[in-house]
Amino acid sequence: MTSIDSVFTIVRDLILDLKDVDESDVTLDTNIESMEFDSLDFVEMQVVVQKKIGVAINPDSFVTRKIATLRQLCEFVVELKESTAVEA
Repeated sequence: MTSIDSVFTIVRDLILDLKDVDESDVTLDTNIESMEFDSLDFVEMQVVVQKKIGVAINPDSFVTRKIATLRQLCEFVVELKESTAVEA
C-alpha cells in the first residue's frame, strides 16, 4: 500500500536533488508554486513517480485538481495508485 508519507519521501528527495533548498523547507504543506519548478522539473517528477510508484501524472492534473501543495500532490498520487490497484 502506498502512503502519503512514502510518496512525500520520494517527492521530497527529488525536490532536494532538483532545487537548492533546505530539507526543512520542503514539507507536506509547502506550496508547489514556491518551489519555482520549470517544465523540465515537472517532467522529471512525472518520470520519477512513474518509475518508483507506478502511476502516471497527467500535467493537466495540477490545474484541474487544483494541486497547490505537496500534500495535495501526494494525496493525488496515492489516489491514482489505489485506483490502478483496483483495476488490476
